[in-house]
Amino acid sequence: MRIRIEVVGSVKNQDASQLTEAFARWLVQDRTVGPHVEISRIRSEADDGAMSAGLVEWLGLVLNSGFSVASLVYSHKTFRASLPPRVQPTVRLVVEHGDSRMVIEAGSAEEAAQITRLLTGTGLPGQAPGPAGGTLPSSGADGAS
Repeated sequence: MRIRIEVVGSVKNQDASQLTEAFARWLVQDRTVGPHVEISRIRSEADDGAMSAGLVEWLGLVLNSGFSVASLVYSHKTFRASLPPRVQPTVRLVVEHGDSRMVIEAGSAEEAAQITRLLTGTGLPGQAPGPAGGTLPSSGADGAS
């Protein structure tokens, strides 16, 4: 599974990368998530003439047996609440697994249930996203799970 922070509106893409990195640090410190996942940072490719790869674009999560999807959703909800008020409504959590993609906005119990279905293969790949997210085919999966 891989995740990232997506920012909608007038905030720059670089801010999304910085927020994704900040969320990685948040997850490591979260006692309900950190001990149950291995987090890898997936960086953008280096541009022509660049010395190294760009900022963090995705976080690859390898889940251990004690992992709770609800904890991930709740952790994102509290992370989002810790951001400045003008930024909070622009921040989304994007979750990809296999050929499916889901966007978490509100951090609701229903969104946690949708991610659980996504991870267990009982979701509906190709389903159009609703107002609070949903699943749809992803593009360019990198194999992180």
